[in-house]
Amino acid sequence: MNLTFETLQSADQSVIQFALDSRQLLFPELYSTSIPKDIAQFEQYYVDSPLGCFIVVKNQAKIIATLAYRAYDGRFDLDIAEGAVEVVKLFVLPEYRRQGIATQLCQLLFTHAEQHGIETLYLHTHPFLPAAEQFWRLQGFEVIKREWLKTYNTIHMLKTIKSDQQF
Repeated sequence: MNLTFETLQSADQSVIQFALDSRQLLFPELYSTSIPKDIAQFEQYYVDSPLGCFIVVKNQAKIIATLAYRAYDGRFDLDIAEGAVEVVKLFVLPEYRRQGIATQLCQLLFTHAEQHGIETLYLHTHPFLPAAEQFWRLQGFEVIKREWLKTYNTIHMLKTIKSDQQF
């Protein structure tokens, strides 16, 4: 394998399509007709925002995985610090799973966040996603709340990045 990891500096239609396709695979009953706001306004959320980041993994020219964060918008009733980001869009094609790619993506994303002064990362996941909670715990996230939302049992998780800078 010849993998490359790239932090996007502009919108890329193939990445946008990959994000839409992976979302459709994971949640077919919810997302069959509408394009999410963060994808429709990709550059605003992931490129232009100081609280945005989108990382793509390619094998040769083929997109095989993504991971991103964007400004947390307060859409859940949670006590989350100002300036927090929401980790989103983790998807690795099935044939590339269990090879450490998601862990490498996380390390790059956490480093990017730390370099940009971000201290709090939030995400939510669902028990029907195989090993998701365990994976995120291994990445340093802790469960802060479990609840039933619309049609899904939802697990809210938080990670704090400690800066090594001395003041």
